[in-house]
Amino acid sequence: MATLKDNKWFVENVANKQDIKLECNPKQGVYISKVTDSVITIVGKANTIVAENVNKSGIIFDDIISTVEVINSKKLQVQANGSIPSIAIDKSQGVTVFLQTAEGQKASILTSLSSEVNIILPGKTDNDDSIEFPVPSQFVSKIVGGKVVTTPSEHV
Repeated sequence: MATLKDNKWFVENVANKQDIKLECNPKQGVYISKVTDSVITIVGKANTIVAENVNKSGIIFDDIISTVEVINSKKLQVQANGSIPSIAIDKSQGVTVFLQTAEGQKASILTSLSSEVNIILPGKTDNDDSIEFPVPSQFVSKIVGGKVVTTPSEHV
């Protein structure tokens, strides 16, 4: 299910497992590939997480030193319970990013060729509902003053 090789955890070819738990240290990275209908919890501070071809699953983690990359994935939930400098989402659909702390909310989120990406922040108090922010996936480009200006498409 999960294998540690050198300084990298590998979780590959897993389906229908809700209890995958990895204990990481700052020198270790995590590579998750071809996982479906599963939940992976990463405890401690990891260097990086790469999730590739992960579908209908969840990844929960504490702190990340570098980045979390999501590639070619569908219906994936990513929950940061601590700090994370950046999240890169590429060629994916239906990715929901939960940023649970003020440190996590400082993350830069880069999306490319992705749709249905949402960012969820906790409510201001424990009794408040979470706040959801959709990430634009359509843009309008215009020539303004001899330069290309691109803005998110606004639906009326």
